[in-house]
Amino acid sequence: MRIKILLAVALLFSCLFCAVTRAAEPTSLEPLISRSTRLMIFSPHPDDETLGAGGLIQRVLRAGGKVKVVFMTSGDGFQDGVELIDHTSHPTARDYNKYGQIRRLEALGALTTLGMKTRDVIFLGFPDGGLSILRTKSCFHVDPYRSPFTRKLRPPKFEALFPRADYCARDLTDEIERVLFRFKPSLVVTTGPEDMHPDHNSTYYFLEQALDRLMIKYPYLKPTVLTFVIHFNGWPVAEEASSGDRLDPPPQFPDHGRKWITFALTPREVAAKRRAILRYHSQMLLMNRFLLAFDKVDELYMLDTGPAAAGAGFQMSSH
Repeated sequence: MRIKILLAVALLFSCLFCAVTRAAEPTSLEPLISRSTRLMIFSPHPDDETLGAGGLIQRVLRAGGKVKVVFMTSGDGFQDGVELIDHTSHPTARDYNKYGQIRRLEALGALTTLGMKTRDVIFLGFPDGGLSILRTKSCFHVDPYRSPFTRKLRPPKFEALFPRADYCARDLTDEIERVLFRFKPSLVVTTGPEDMHPDHNSTYYFLEQALDRLMIKYPYLKPTVLTFVIHFNGWPVAEEASSGDRLDPPPQFPDHGRKWITFALTPREVAAKRRAILRYHSQMLLMNRFLLAFDKVDELYMLDTGPAAAGAGFQMSSH
């Protein structure tokens, strides 16, 4: 009899624990958005931030919060784009650098359309198409990576946050850590580790490294981390997600038990996001159908549960 009672009690506690766990799962981003929100978005290339979080940027700004967008690269290694813009089949390093300038200007135009100030946009200037290789380049000013497109070994002087930053893992992580510490975000958003573009999943990797290091030094800095996806098996163009008003999760996405958070946009936010997407003229020339597939009435996010997010929880930091 006693054994049956103990089993019943254990089962009751187990059910209560499961219920609490289910209740704690986030279903909305609204609790994260207020005047105290400090949103920092890490975008692999100019346009990813608008495609993935153009509505969220607007909502935070309208609530009175602060937003910073950090571009890992300037998107200057897109050969098809350079060839189309310059009408050449053999682009030079100068052509690629010029293309990077075009994409930076487009990014500033898109973000001001969303309500941001140019002073809140940061370009780190690391190599487009080379972030995954940097993961193997831990150098300290020894044998840095050279971009096969721009021929650069380091970010431009006007973009480097500290002197002599090279194209290597250590310096990129240092730069990310520095912008995080300066801004002290309560909410960090970036492309997820499941994103199939090497620059995108590498952006997540370097951000995770920087957050891990930062929170060891400053435990009170515990931002909530959200991820979104841009590239996954041809999604959203190759699926029904591109045909309706809503953006549906990619089929067969390895969510590892995590739940998608659907962030519904207002008609005003949808219209502004579309205008921002259209500001990326160089990308619309080649990928208009793909870019406009993100012109929906919602955005999709996942709460990150990796090491960098441990302990952060789904609440605002008080710092």
